[in-house]
Amino acid sequence: MRSSRGSEKSNLPPALIEFSCLQSGSEYACAKMLEKYAGWKGIDGATMQIKVGRAVFDFRIHNTFIEYHPVSLKREFITNGMSEISSAIHNLPRRNKIEVLKAIATELEAQYAKRRSQILSAHPVYGEMGFICVHTPEEFIHRVLGKFATGPCGDALSMKREFNKLRKDFTVLR
Repeated sequence: MRSSRGSEKSNLPPALIEFSCLQSGSEYACAKMLEKYAGWKGIDGATMQIKVGRAVFDFRIHNTFIEYHPVSLKREFITNGMSEISSAIHNLPRRNKIEVLKAIATELEAQYAKRRSQILSAHPVYGEMGFICVHTPEEFIHRVLGKFATGPCGDALSMKREFNKLRKDFTVLR
C-alpha cells in the first residue's frame, strides 16, 4: 500500500493547486506579489479569474479589477495584418520600424483596456468598481502594487527581478 501511495503522489501535476487556474507565468507572478505585498488572497472565481458576462478578469482586490495583458503583436492580430505591416515597414530604418511597432502596440493596449472597461461598466454589480489594466511588470509594480501594497516594497529593479523570477518559477512548475 505504501508504495502505491508514493506512485500516486508522483503522478500529481507539478503546478501549484492554489493557482492552477492562472493562464500564464505573468499572472502567477502578479498573484504571488499581490499576496506578499498587498495581503490579497487568491480565490478562484472571487478574487482571481472572475467571470463577468462572457469575459474573465484576472484579479480583483477590494473593489478594483486588475488585468495583466502584455501585448504581443503576433498574437493580437487575427488576420495576416502583422505580416502586411511587416512588409510595409520592411525598408524603413530600424529606428522608424521600432517607432511604428511601438505605436501599434500602444494602440492595441488602449483598445484592449477600453473593451475590458466597457464590459465592467455594463455589468449591474461590477459597473461601479475600479479597473486597472497593465501591460508590463513595471506597470504592475507601479500602478497596482503602488496603490495596494500594505507595507514597504523594494526598489523598482528588485521588484522587477522578483516578478521575473516568479514568472520563471511558474513555467518550471508547469
